Parts: sequence; C-alpha cells; structure tokens
Amino acid sequence: MTDLATLTDLADRLGRDLTPTESRQATALLHDATAVILDRFPRYATTPTAASTAVCSAMVLRVLRNPDGKRSEQIDDYSYTVDSARSAGELYITEHELDTLRPIRTSAFSITPVMPPVVTS
Repeated sequence: MTDLATLTDLADRLGRDLTPTESRQATALLHDATAVILDRFPRYATTPTAASTAVCSAMVLRVLRNPDGKRSEQIDDYSYTVDSARSAGELYITEHELDTLRPIRTSAFSITPVMPPVVTS
C-alpha cells in the first residue's frame, strides 16, 4: 500500500525539514493515517487526490506539531488539558476533513427517465 502523503508533503506543509526523529515517527504515522482513510474511503487507494494527500498530511501534522496532545495550558498555578483523542495517541479525521473526502453530490436524488410501455393493438 502506497501512503497518501510523503515526508516531503509533510515538510512542505510544516515549513521546514523534518528532524531524523520526526521522520521516523512521521513514516509510521503516514502508514497509519493512510490506513484510516482507506478504511473509510477505499477509492483513494487507486486514485489518490490532492484532497486525500492534504487530509493525510493534516492528520499526521496534528501529532507532530503537538506531540504531548496539549489542548490548553495555564501559567499561574500551572495546569494543562490534554486533547482526548491525542491523549490516547490516536490519529483522527475531523468532520471538515471527512466532508473533504466525501464525494460531492449535486442533488438529493437522481431521476432516470423510462420510456412508457408500448401498447400494440
């Protein structure tokens, strides 16, 4: 299985080169993120798109940018809150990313015209 994003995709979005430690971690996370996406959207296995690459990259960058999973932090009488998904060490897809990966529907339903039966006398 080919990953939907590469280390270069991550570095481009991060705005810097990955450190050797980040590269090792990112390689594993890219495999995991690709598996999560393909489990829900198998069509991207044969036809990856810019959107699937962006979503895969975003999932991995959430972990790389915030390895401790902090959601908030306070200075006086120090305390911090851990993001519930990250505290479990999980990659996750946001609702917006799910919408990005879903096919666009142009209508609520489709109409298939059918010819009326031919009556012979």
